[in-house]
Amino acid sequence: MAEKITSKGYYWGYSTTLIINHNGNKLTLSEKNNVPINYDIPSDDGGSPATCTVTLFNLSKTHLAKINQNDHIIVYSGPTDLYGKLTEGTITQISPETRSGMDKETQITFEEGRDYSKDKRLYSNFNGSKMVTHTVKASNGKSISYKKRKISKVNITFKKGTKASQIIDRIKREAKIEISAINLKKNHVFKKGYTLSAKPLAAIQAIVKDCGSTVYYRKGALYIDDGVKPNPYNEHLYLTMHHGLTQEPTYNSDDDGKPTWTLECFDDPRVCAGSAVYVKSTNLTGLKRVKSVDHTHDQDSYKMEVVVYA
Repeated sequence: MAEKITSKGYYWGYSTTLIINHNGNKLTLSEKNNVPINYDIPSDDGGSPATCTVTLFNLSKTHLAKINQNDHIIVYSGPTDLYGKLTEGTITQISPETRSGMDKETQITFEEGRDYSKDKRLYSNFNGSKMVTHTVKASNGKSISYKKRKISKVNITFKKGTKASQIIDRIKREAKIEISAINLKKNHVFKKGYTLSAKPLAAIQAIVKDCGSTVYYRKGALYIDDGVKPNPYNEHLYLTMHHGLTQEPTYNSDDDGKPTWTLECFDDPRVCAGSAVYVKSTNLTGLKRVKSVDHTHDQDSYKMEVVVYA
């Protein structure tokens, strides 16, 4: 089946909105409401959550007091026709307010999605869970028994011949790791069985590697990608010198044998790690998978640098 390509939307009428949630309370900050916002939001298929920053200008003390470390933040941005979510994550740092000319600047740093590798529970306390029976005595002297799931320091083991998909499903369920899509290039069979260590996400990453696939974040969510499908997320993005591209693509040689091309473009919130973009230019033409993208806004411009596999 031929790949459907479209150039929906125009790159004008940009705006940015932040939504910050703290203990159930929502704070909305928007350029449409005269709150200038800059951002630098990267996305790549390397597997680690990206570190992102947003800079707010001339924020009132009332609003500043409502922003705290560990709050959840969502960034929406884009032109009128393509406006959407760029990413979301957890605030890790709020820098002290500084002055730049007549403006006051506050920079907020946040980590994309949830970095499960830093969850101490997964390292120190979690190895598995099991159902245990509790017995209590009622006021009438009778004993009442009930079952409850308890975290235990007993490793989860899998029998010989267990498939990778079964292990991944059990680990993510027990460790409460949310994975938006799972596509394995091959469903590796562990002939000698498998024992889970105290690092569930690291275990998933290793198992996925055995399956010839990769784990990475997209817009704050975890995905497992087999790299087989040219367009796994049903995106239909079209970039030319007349639509999206601001200059001709440049070629990059790579020491690991995976050459890439760099595209300079108007910012488009649809593009992130793993996206498929159809490029048509003098230097490069064809459907390409995105290795990484860096979305930036500096008040004067909205742009992105996209790196695609050759």
